[in-house]
Amino acid sequence: MEAILEWMKGIVILFVVLSALMYLVPKAQYKKYIQFFMEMVLVIAVISPISKVIYASEDFEEKIRYSQFWQEMENVQMDVEKMDFIQSDYHRAEYETAIEEDIRLMAEGKEYEIDQIDAALSDKYELESVTMVVKRAKEESGWEVEDISVDTIGGEESLAEKAILEQGLSELRKEIRSFYQLEEEQIVIRLEE
Repeated sequence: MEAILEWMKGIVILFVVLSALMYLVPKAQYKKYIQFFMEMVLVIAVISPISKVIYASEDFEEKIRYSQFWQEMENVQMDVEKMDFIQSDYHRAEYETAIEEDIRLMAEGKEYEIDQIDAALSDKYELESVTMVVKRAKEESGWEVEDISVDTIGGEESLAEKAILEQGLSELRKEIRSFYQLEEEQIVIRLEE
C-alpha cells in the first residue's frame, strides 16, 4: 500500500512541476507542444509501474521465449517441407526418366523406333500416362541406298507394311499395359510419317 502512495505522490509532484512549466512558456504558439510533451510524460509516469510488473515477471519472458521457439519451429518446418518438395521433384524426374528408358528397351529391335517418349507420374509416384511418338525404323546395311517409293493407288503405303507396323505398336501397347498395369487410354502412341 505504501508503494501505491509513493507512486501517487510522484505523479502529483510531476503534474505540479509540469503545470508550472506551462506558465513559463514565452510564446503562446509553443504552448500546445509543451502541453503535448506534458501529457506524454504523465502517461509514461502512470504506466511505468504497471509495465514494470508485467515485464519483470518471469512468466512474461518465458511466454516470449515460448512464442519465439514455436515461430522458429514453424520456419524450420516450412524449410523442411520446401526441401522435401524440391527433392521429391528431383526423384520424380529421375523415376520418369527410368520408366522412359525401360519402355525404349521394350521397343528395341522392332520395326519402328521411338522418337519421343514422355512418362507422367502422380504425386504418389504412380504412372499416370505414357505418350510416345514413333517412326518407322530404317534398316541399316553396308550399302547406301536412296529411298525408293513405289506409287500405289492414292499414294499410300502398302497395306501389309501398315498392318505389320500397327501390329507391332499394338504388341508394345499390350506389353506396357501389362507391365505397368495401365488402362488403354493412359497409353498414347502417335505414328510419325
